[in-house]
Amino acid sequence: MIKKDIFNHDVKAQFQASAKDRLYRFLMADDQIKGVVVHATRMVKEMQANHDLGPLETLVLGQAYIAAVLMSAPLKGRDRIAMKIQCSGPIKGLDVEANAFGEIRGYLKSNPIEVENPEKIKWLSTLYGAGFLSVTRYIEDTNRPYTGQIALVHGSIAEDLAEYFLTSEQIPSGFSLSVAFDENENITGAGGIFLQALPGAQPDNVARAETMIRKIDDLGHRFAQNQTPEFIIETGFSDLSPRFLDSSRVEFYCRCTKDRMADHLKNLPKEDHTDILANGPFPLELRCHHCNSVYRFSQKELTGILRTAD
Repeated sequence: MIKKDIFNHDVKAQFQASAKDRLYRFLMADDQIKGVVVHATRMVKEMQANHDLGPLETLVLGQAYIAAVLMSAPLKGRDRIAMKIQCSGPIKGLDVEANAFGEIRGYLKSNPIEVENPEKIKWLSTLYGAGFLSVTRYIEDTNRPYTGQIALVHGSIAEDLAEYFLTSEQIPSGFSLSVAFDENENITGAGGIFLQALPGAQPDNVARAETMIRKIDDLGHRFAQNQTPEFIIETGFSDLSPRFLDSSRVEFYCRCTKDRMADHLKNLPKEDHTDILANGPFPLELRCHHCNSVYRFSQKELTGILRTAD
Protein backbone atom coordinates (compact mmCIF):
# COMPACT_ATOMS: atom_id res chain seq x y z
CA MET A 1 0.00 0.00 0.00
CA ILE A 2 1.15 3.54 -0.75
CA LYS A 3 -0.34 5.69 1.99
CA LYS A 4 -0.40 9.46 1.65
CA ASP A 5 1.30 11.34 4.48
CA ILE A 6 -1.31 13.52 6.20
CA PHE A 7 1.11 14.49 8.97
CA ASN A 8 3.73 16.32 6.84
CA HIS A 9 6.54 14.12 8.23
CA ASP A 10 5.59 14.98 11.83
CA VAL A 11 6.33 11.61 13.44
CA LYS A 12 5.15 12.75 16.88
CA ALA A 13 1.75 13.80 15.55
CA GLN A 14 1.48 10.53 13.64
CA PHE A 15 2.10 8.42 16.75
CA GLN A 16 -0.27 10.51 18.86
CA ALA A 17 -3.06 10.07 16.32
CA SER A 18 -2.29 6.36 16.02
CA ALA A 19 -2.43 5.88 19.80
CA LYS A 20 -5.94 7.36 19.94
CA ASP A 21 -7.38 5.21 17.15
CA ARG A 22 -8.45 2.08 19.00
CA LEU A 23 -11.39 -0.27 19.33
CA TYR A 24 -12.69 -0.97 22.85
CA ARG A 25 -14.87 -3.97 23.83
CA PHE A 26 -17.18 -3.82 26.83
CA LEU A 27 -20.13 -5.50 28.56
CA MET A 28 -23.02 -3.90 30.45
CA ALA A 29 -26.42 -4.58 32.00
CA ASP A 30 -25.03 -7.48 34.09
CA ASP A 31 -23.32 -8.85 30.97
CA GLN A 32 -26.57 -9.01 29.03
CA ILE A 33 -25.39 -6.58 26.34
CA LYS A 34 -22.03 -6.50 24.59
CA GLY A 35 -20.64 -3.36 23.03
CA VAL A 36 -17.82 -1.95 20.97
CA VAL A 37 -16.72 1.67 20.66
CA VAL A 38 -14.06 2.90 18.25
CA HIS A 39 -12.08 6.11 17.96
CA ALA A 40 -11.33 6.31 14.22
CA THR A 41 -10.28 9.89 13.42
CA ARG A 42 -6.90 9.07 11.91
CA MET A 43 -8.34 6.12 9.99
CA VAL A 44 -11.00 8.26 8.31
CA LYS A 45 -8.58 11.12 7.59
CA GLU A 46 -6.14 8.76 5.86
CA MET A 47 -9.01 7.14 3.95
CA GLN A 48 -10.09 10.57 2.73
CA ALA A 49 -6.57 11.52 1.63
CA ASN A 50 -5.81 8.28 -0.23
CA HIS A 51 -9.14 8.18 -2.06
CA ASP A 52 -9.17 11.94 -2.79
CA LEU A 53 -12.64 12.36 -1.29
CA GLY A 54 -14.75 15.46 -0.83
CA PRO A 55 -16.70 15.98 2.40
CA LEU A 56 -19.86 14.21 1.19
CA GLU A 57 -17.91 11.20 -0.06
CA THR A 58 -15.89 11.17 3.18
CA LEU A 59 -19.05 11.09 5.26
CA VAL A 60 -20.56 8.18 3.32
CA LEU A 61 -17.43 6.03 3.06
CA GLY A 62 -16.25 7.05 6.53
CA GLN A 63 -19.45 5.71 8.09
CA ALA A 64 -18.95 2.44 6.20
CA TYR A 65 -15.34 2.14 7.42
CA ILE A 66 -16.42 2.75 11.01
CA ALA A 67 -19.21 0.15 10.71
CA ALA A 68 -16.82 -2.44 9.27
CA VAL A 69 -14.26 -2.00 12.04
CA LEU A 70 -17.00 -2.27 14.68
CA MET A 71 -18.25 -5.52 13.17
CA SER A 72 -14.68 -6.88 13.08
CA ALA A 73 -14.46 -6.89 16.90
CA PRO A 74 -15.12 -10.66 17.37
CA LEU A 75 -12.86 -11.78 14.51
CA LYS A 76 -9.80 -13.96 15.16
CA GLY A 77 -6.80 -15.22 13.22
CA ARG A 78 -7.27 -14.67 9.49
CA ASP A 79 -11.01 -13.97 9.73
CA ARG A 80 -12.40 -10.96 7.90
CA ILE A 81 -15.77 -9.33 7.32
CA ALA A 82 -17.03 -7.41 4.30
CA MET A 83 -19.98 -5.09 3.82
CA LYS A 84 -21.36 -4.24 0.41
CA ILE A 85 -24.08 -1.81 -0.62
CA GLN A 86 -25.56 -1.77 -4.11
CA CYS A 87 -28.09 0.95 -4.76
CA SER A 88 -29.85 2.95 -7.48
CA GLY A 89 -29.12 6.42 -6.07
CA PRO A 90 -26.14 8.72 -6.79
CA ILE A 91 -23.95 6.84 -4.28
CA LYS A 92 -24.35 3.70 -6.47
CA GLY A 93 -22.72 1.54 -3.82
CA LEU A 94 -19.63 0.80 -1.78
CA ASP A 95 -17.44 -2.09 -0.68
CA VAL A 96 -15.50 -2.19 2.59
CA GLU A 97 -13.80 -4.95 4.52
CA ALA A 98 -12.01 -5.37 7.84
CA ASN A 99 -9.90 -8.17 9.28
CA ALA A 100 -9.01 -9.47 12.74
CA PHE A 101 -5.92 -7.23 12.82
CA GLY A 102 -8.06 -4.09 12.73
CA GLU A 103 -7.08 -3.27 9.14
CA ILE A 104 -9.79 -1.54 7.09
CA ARG A 105 -9.98 -0.85 3.37
CA GLY A 106 -12.70 -0.15 0.82
CA TYR A 107 -14.05 2.20 -1.81
CA LEU A 108 -17.05 4.05 -3.19
CA LYS A 109 -18.61 2.95 -6.47
CA SER A 110 -19.11 6.62 -7.37
CA ASN A 111 -16.41 9.21 -6.62
CA PRO A 112 -17.38 11.96 -6.75
CA ILE A 113 -21.02 11.38 -5.87
CA GLU A 114 -22.84 13.29 -8.60
CA VAL A 115 -25.45 15.52 -6.96
CA GLU A 116 -26.52 19.11 -7.42
CA ASN A 117 -25.97 21.44 -4.46
CA PRO A 118 -24.53 18.83 -2.03
CA GLU A 119 -24.50 21.45 0.73
CA LYS A 120 -28.31 21.41 0.68
CA ILE A 121 -28.59 17.65 1.31
CA LYS A 122 -30.32 17.07 4.64
CA TRP A 123 -30.58 13.26 4.62
CA LEU A 124 -28.14 10.77 3.12
CA SER A 125 -31.10 8.42 2.58
CA THR A 126 -32.02 10.46 -0.50
CA LEU A 127 -28.68 9.49 -2.08
CA TYR A 128 -29.01 5.73 -1.64
CA GLY A 129 -32.32 4.99 -3.32
CA ALA A 130 -33.41 1.37 -3.64
CA GLY A 131 -30.85 -1.33 -3.17
CA PHE A 132 -29.33 -4.05 -1.02
CA LEU A 133 -26.93 -4.33 1.90
CA SER A 134 -24.96 -7.54 2.35
CA VAL A 135 -22.55 -8.69 5.04
CA THR A 136 -20.09 -11.51 4.34
CA ARG A 137 -18.00 -13.30 6.94
CA TYR A 138 -14.83 -15.10 5.85
CA ILE A 139 -14.00 -17.45 8.73
CA GLU A 140 -10.60 -19.14 8.56
CA ASP A 141 -11.66 -22.68 9.50
CA THR A 142 -14.81 -22.86 7.36
CA ASN A 143 -15.07 -24.09 3.78
CA ARG A 144 -17.04 -21.17 2.41
CA PRO A 145 -17.98 -17.61 3.41
CA TYR A 146 -21.38 -16.82 4.87
CA THR A 147 -23.35 -13.95 3.30
CA GLY A 148 -26.55 -12.36 4.54
CA GLN A 149 -28.48 -9.71 2.62
CA ILE A 150 -31.41 -7.36 3.13
CA ALA A 151 -33.07 -4.69 1.04
CA LEU A 152 -32.18 -1.15 2.05
CA VAL A 153 -34.96 0.06 4.33
CA HIS A 154 -33.74 3.32 5.85
CA GLY A 155 -30.97 4.60 3.56
CA SER A 156 -28.73 4.86 6.61
CA ILE A 157 -25.80 2.51 7.20
CA ALA A 158 -26.37 2.52 10.96
CA GLU A 159 -30.11 1.83 10.76
CA ASP A 160 -29.86 -0.67 7.91
CA LEU A 161 -27.15 -2.65 9.71
CA ALA A 162 -29.36 -2.78 12.80
CA GLU A 163 -32.17 -4.01 10.53
CA TYR A 164 -29.81 -6.60 9.02
CA PHE A 165 -28.82 -8.08 12.39
CA LEU A 166 -32.42 -8.17 13.57
CA THR A 167 -33.90 -9.79 10.46
CA SER A 168 -31.00 -11.94 9.23
CA GLU A 169 -29.46 -13.02 12.52
CA GLN A 170 -32.29 -12.34 15.00
CA ILE A 171 -30.01 -10.24 17.21
CA PRO A 172 -31.28 -6.87 18.52
CA SER A 173 -28.48 -4.41 17.71
CA GLY A 174 -27.77 -0.70 17.59
CA PHE A 175 -25.19 1.43 15.77
CA SER A 176 -23.98 5.00 16.06
CA LEU A 177 -21.64 6.14 13.25
CA SER A 178 -20.20 9.66 13.26
CA VAL A 179 -17.83 11.78 11.18
CA ALA A 180 -17.55 15.42 12.30
CA PHE A 181 -16.28 18.37 10.25
CA ASP A 182 -15.34 21.96 11.09
CA GLU A 183 -16.54 25.05 9.22
CA ASN A 184 -13.80 24.49 6.62
CA GLU A 185 -14.99 20.93 5.95
CA ASN A 186 -11.94 19.39 7.65
CA ILE A 187 -12.45 16.21 9.67
CA THR A 188 -12.27 16.91 13.39
CA GLY A 189 -13.37 13.55 14.81
CA ALA A 190 -14.76 10.16 13.80
CA GLY A 191 -15.94 7.05 15.57
CA GLY A 192 -18.78 4.70 16.33
CA ILE A 193 -20.60 2.46 18.79
CA PHE A 194 -22.07 -1.01 18.21
CA LEU A 195 -24.33 -2.73 20.77
CA GLN A 196 -25.79 -6.25 20.65
CA ALA A 197 -28.10 -8.08 23.03
CA LEU A 198 -26.76 -11.40 24.28
CA PRO A 199 -29.00 -14.48 24.68
CA GLY A 200 -31.32 -14.06 27.62
CA ALA A 201 -31.06 -10.26 27.73
CA GLN A 202 -33.99 -8.60 29.46
CA PRO A 203 -36.15 -6.59 27.00
CA ASP A 204 -36.16 -3.62 29.38
CA ASN A 205 -32.36 -3.44 29.33
CA VAL A 206 -32.28 -3.71 25.55
CA ALA A 207 -34.82 -0.89 25.25
CA ARG A 208 -32.83 1.30 27.66
CA ALA A 209 -29.62 0.70 25.71
CA GLU A 210 -31.37 1.61 22.43
CA THR A 211 -32.60 4.88 23.96
CA MET A 212 -29.16 5.72 25.31
CA ILE A 213 -27.28 5.06 22.07
CA ARG A 214 -29.68 7.35 20.18
CA LYS A 215 -28.68 10.17 22.51
CA ILE A 216 -25.01 9.77 21.55
CA ASP A 217 -25.40 11.16 18.04
CA ASP A 218 -22.43 13.55 18.13
CA LEU A 219 -19.62 11.07 18.77
CA GLY A 220 -17.24 12.68 16.25
CA HIS A 221 -17.61 16.07 17.93
CA ARG A 222 -16.98 14.49 21.33
CA PHE A 223 -13.76 12.95 20.09
CA ALA A 224 -12.79 16.32 18.61
CA GLN A 225 -13.18 17.72 22.13
CA ASN A 226 -10.74 15.04 23.39
CA GLN A 227 -13.37 13.02 25.23
CA THR A 228 -12.15 9.43 25.50
CA PRO A 229 -14.14 6.36 24.43
CA GLU A 230 -14.14 5.12 28.03
CA PHE A 231 -15.58 8.40 29.32
CA ILE A 232 -18.29 8.50 26.65
CA ILE A 233 -19.43 4.94 27.34
CA GLU A 234 -19.23 5.23 31.14
CA THR A 235 -21.28 8.43 31.18
CA GLY A 236 -23.66 7.64 28.30
CA PHE A 237 -24.56 4.19 29.65
CA SER A 238 -23.95 4.77 33.36
CA ASP A 239 -27.30 3.25 34.36
CA LEU A 240 -26.24 -0.05 32.77
CA SER A 241 -22.83 -0.18 34.53
CA PRO A 242 -20.51 -0.84 31.57
CA ARG A 243 -17.20 -2.60 32.18
CA PHE A 244 -14.37 -2.62 29.65
CA LEU A 245 -12.69 -5.85 28.59
CA ASP A 246 -9.85 -4.98 26.22
CA SER A 247 -8.84 -2.81 23.27
CA SER A 248 -7.03 -3.22 19.95
CA ARG A 249 -5.63 -1.13 17.10
CA VAL A 250 -7.49 0.02 14.01
CA GLU A 251 -5.93 1.38 10.84
CA PHE A 252 -6.70 2.23 7.24
CA TYR A 253 -4.49 -0.38 5.65
CA CYS A 254 -4.39 -2.48 2.50
CA ARG A 255 -2.07 -5.40 1.84
CA CYS A 256 -1.57 -4.61 -1.84
CA THR A 257 2.05 -4.41 -3.03
CA LYS A 258 3.88 -3.85 -6.29
CA ASP A 259 4.85 -7.54 -6.34
CA ARG A 260 1.19 -8.57 -6.08
CA MET A 261 0.32 -6.23 -8.93
CA ALA A 262 3.13 -7.81 -10.94
CA ASP A 263 1.57 -11.22 -10.30
CA HIS A 264 -1.73 -9.92 -11.75
CA LEU A 265 0.15 -8.88 -14.89
CA LYS A 266 1.76 -12.31 -15.15
CA ASN A 267 -1.65 -13.97 -15.04
CA LEU A 268 -2.97 -12.05 -18.04
CA PRO A 269 -3.38 -13.98 -21.31
CA LYS A 270 -0.24 -14.27 -23.45
CA GLU A 271 -1.73 -12.06 -26.18
CA ASP A 272 -2.17 -9.28 -23.62
CA HIS A 273 1.50 -9.62 -22.66
CA THR A 274 2.48 -9.20 -26.29
CA ASP A 275 0.24 -6.14 -26.71
CA ILE A 276 1.52 -4.43 -23.54
CA LEU A 277 5.17 -4.95 -24.51
CA ALA A 278 4.54 -3.65 -28.02
CA ASN A 279 2.21 -0.73 -27.30
CA GLY A 280 2.55 0.19 -23.63
CA PRO A 281 1.63 2.64 -22.25
CA PHE A 282 4.94 3.27 -20.50
CA PRO A 283 5.03 3.51 -17.61
CA LEU A 284 2.03 1.25 -17.06
CA GLU A 285 -0.06 2.25 -14.03
CA LEU A 286 -2.11 -0.21 -11.98
CA ARG A 287 -4.43 1.13 -9.29
CA CYS A 288 -5.71 -0.80 -6.28
CA HIS A 289 -9.39 0.11 -5.99
CA HIS A 290 -9.47 -0.82 -2.28
CA CYS A 291 -7.01 1.90 -1.22
CA ASN A 292 -6.36 3.92 -4.42
CA SER A 293 -2.61 3.18 -4.38
CA VAL A 294 -1.01 3.50 -7.82
CA TYR A 295 1.87 1.23 -8.87
CA ARG A 296 3.95 2.21 -11.90
CA PHE A 297 5.88 -0.21 -14.07
CA SER A 298 8.56 1.01 -16.47
CA GLN A 299 9.09 -0.59 -19.88
CA LYS A 300 12.16 -2.37 -18.53
CA GLU A 301 10.23 -3.74 -15.54
CA LEU A 302 7.38 -4.92 -17.78
CA THR A 303 9.77 -6.70 -20.09
CA GLY A 304 11.27 -8.62 -17.19
CA ILE A 305 7.90 -9.46 -15.64
CA LEU A 306 6.02 -10.52 -18.76
CA ARG A 307 8.78 -12.35 -20.61
CA THR A 308 9.50 -14.38 -17.47
CA ALA A 309 5.79 -15.28 -17.28
CA ASP A 310 5.76 -16.49 -20.88
